[in-house]
Amino acid sequence: MKSHMNLAALMMTAACSPGLLTAEEIDTYELKPNLVVTPSRMAESRGDPLASVSVITRVDIELSVAEDLLELLRLQPGVDIVRTGGAGTQTSVFLRGSNSNHVLVLIDGVRVSSANTGAYVWEQLPLNQVERIEIVRGPRGSLYGSDSIGGVIQVFTRSNPEPYARITGGSYRTTEFEGGLGYEGESSRISLNAGYRDADGFSAQNPNGFSYDPDDDGFRTVNLGIKGSADAGHGGWRYSILALDSESEFDQGESDTEQLIASLEFHGSFLPDWDYQLLGGYIRDELFTDFGFFTTKFKSNRFELSWQNQFRTGPHGNLSFGIDYYREDGNSGVSWDENRNNTALFASYDHRFNKLRLQLGGRLDNNSRFGSEFTGQIALGYDIGEAWQIMGSYGSAFRGPNLSEQFSPGFGGMFAGNPNLDPESSTSGELGLRWRHEAAGTFSAAVYRTDVNDLIAFNGEFFQAINIDEARLEGLELEYSFSRADWLLNANATFQNTENRTTGDSLLRRPDEKGSISLTRQFANSSWLGMEWFYSGKRKDFGGITLDSYTLLNLRAGWAFSPAWRAELRAENLLDETYEPAFGFNAAGRSWFVSLAWTP
Repeated sequence: MKSHMNLAALMMTAACSPGLLTAEEIDTYELKPNLVVTPSRMAESRGDPLASVSVITRVDIELSVAEDLLELLRLQPGVDIVRTGGAGTQTSVFLRGSNSNHVLVLIDGVRVSSANTGAYVWEQLPLNQVERIEIVRGPRGSLYGSDSIGGVIQVFTRSNPEPYARITGGSYRTTEFEGGLGYEGESSRISLNAGYRDADGFSAQNPNGFSYDPDDDGFRTVNLGIKGSADAGHGGWRYSILALDSESEFDQGESDTEQLIASLEFHGSFLPDWDYQLLGGYIRDELFTDFGFFTTKFKSNRFELSWQNQFRTGPHGNLSFGIDYYREDGNSGVSWDENRNNTALFASYDHRFNKLRLQLGGRLDNNSRFGSEFTGQIALGYDIGEAWQIMGSYGSAFRGPNLSEQFSPGFGGMFAGNPNLDPESSTSGELGLRWRHEAAGTFSAAVYRTDVNDLIAFNGEFFQAINIDEARLEGLELEYSFSRADWLLNANATFQNTENRTTGDSLLRRPDEKGSISLTRQFANSSWLGMEWFYSGKRKDFGGITLDSYTLLNLRAGWAFSPAWRAELRAENLLDETYEPAFGFNAAGRSWFVSLAWTP
């Protein structure tokens, strides 16, 4: 890894986590899997948010024995994944049918989507660095500002100070090493995790592809993560550092990606009922791509600051308010070099009136390039007895154009950016029902509708970027989970309708229906056996193509043959289903991965 990963430099550029916790909760949050922070930017019980939320824990990750985050995300309701090839190839995440750049992605609170492209490089995020993922479906503009039209996905990096090591080998000549160690004292803790992965892969494209080359397209990556905390009088510090360096091959080209994400926060209390956080964040990413006959190079960085407060207005009320600021810079070689800054004021109020719960929120963003945007949200929840709850919400969100859409000169004057673009905007309504039973599990259903206006499309003169398109997203999500003795069951189904209201066509690469079932049997000696079933319906793609539906069956197992050692097995696509995740691109066939893990 390069010298910019020097620890001292990282600490100087450190960053933030936006979730607001009380002083007691923040010290123990990572030990409480029943808490979530992303839906409301403050700690609350996992079953309480007035929003549709899914959580992937470290236990889920280890039981899955998955090589890629893709395998876990696509099992979640309302989440569609498209990967154009094997490991390391471009991966798009669609939340509730919205565009891939309509998902706000946070890592330890830091905005990590590229200021140039507006999207996050999901294919680069290593699972060995992930402790937990919170997925909030539905707009969160009143809390987070730009990019959360479809929702928010927040990743918390690994923080366990216990030592461990793991080695993996498998199909497509895959080799992987990962390990970590740490220290925990009375007032501080720190952990270090590192990983390396090398896969020869397979041809990303098939003969239908626009640049088909029947060679193997490999992926090599190395990662380093540091995370810690320390007490400081009436408050405390938390910090995290994640550095990635990867090489990805695709047909007739390759990309080199470097990314550095750092966070630093201080939390404390002004008064017994008034807690606060001071937050700072930094991300730098570089992408160099060689297409064989020309090259591109993108660089961007973002520095952010936040001050958030939580004031308890009584035994049943909370008022949260604060200021967010970020500055982002980006350039594309010698083509353009631009920057902009964004300042926001936000506030939210949460109150419970016996069985009724009310949430109100509003946020005003002012951007130096595209002006001001106000977003708001209201949510209501009502308890029907002890087992049932109904909820409803209505909110707005927006996505500011990325720097490339604003300032790119295009190619020979075509497909150029437009500095006069307006933000894309949306309004969304949701109605949900939840049922919880101690012995029978939990069930939830949510129906939603989102209207998106001023979508950016390259349809202007000489295909310049302009605001022209409109979209309507409608859907139904069903989810059931059950845990009893040593059995774990999770099942969900998503039915959605995505319409480009300008053309009347369905939005591309998003199926009308999908579903999954995950079943795990755990044994007394910490061994386990599990299966995953996944179904995706037909999808529209470029050129008027309709892609066929497909079904995947995966098996996974772990055998603890001693207190410190276990062997793990994952078999993917056991039915050897042949399908195209996108037209002209290949997906992995039947694959096997074997791991040996050590935890003292």
